[in-house]
Amino acid sequence: MRDPKRIPLILRELETVWKQNPDYRLTQLIIGIARTGEVCPKLFNMEDEDFLNKLEKDKNKNDI
Repeated sequence: MRDPKRIPLILRELETVWKQNPDYRLTQLIIGIARTGEVCPKLFNMEDEDFLNKLEKDKNKNDI
């Protein structure tokens, strides 16, 4: 099992970077940070509201 203590640390860092770049969508920001070189337009262009809706819908599932 991965260490759950990593979650608040990552979320704090993500919040800091996002506040420095508030015009980015969350998924756009994550793809930009990861810099994998892969193209994923559906994720890159997903609006924050759509992501939030998916998150709220799936939050009670054990396997996303």
